Amino acid sequence: MAKPPTAAQRRIIEAADPVTGRLTGSEAQLTALVRHRLAFRHPRPPHAFFLTPTGHRIREETPVGRPAPEQHAPVA
Repeated sequence: MAKPPTAAQRRIIEAADPVTGRLTGSEAQLTALVRHRLAFRHPRPPHAFFLTPTGHRIREETPVGRPAPEQHAPVA
């Protein structure tokens, strides 16, 4: 993918089902994710949209603008 997803696309990716990667959103938003190869449309009815492996990786990354959780060393 040439450029990072927009804020709206990132919200849709983050809201995806954690187990299946099923997406919800408007048809235009989901089609844009397919164009960027972050999602695919299942060929069988109800033709739901799901995250691709690339989409899953983006969801697992630390979101932009949010600090990563700090790792504290155990105190002995």
